[in-house]
Amino acid sequence: MPNLRPGNLTDVPADETQFTGSLADTIEQELDALLTLDGLPQLPSDPTDSEVRARRRFLIAIARGVVRHLHENPEAFVVTVSGGDHQVAINAEQL
Repeated sequence: MPNLRPGNLTDVPADETQFTGSLADTIEQELDALLTLDGLPQLPSDPTDSEVRARRRFLIAIARGVVRHLHENPEAFVVTVSGGDHQVAINAEQL
């Protein structure tokens, strides 16, 4: 089972391997879709641009907070199947 990845940046701005496919990346894609829906300009995506890195740093912080909260509160997640309770494990990276 894959882990929930909040995302990360590296010290090489053009290296997006730790950002691509992460929760932060998905949040960025959804923000971009909402901007487009309202007829606003799409988000710049040059990973070497300081404003793009600043935005991504903020999105990664949000994603890390969400993943950390899920990871630290597994008792809050209960799945009921046919009247029985089963615990849900949260597999997380980069915490």
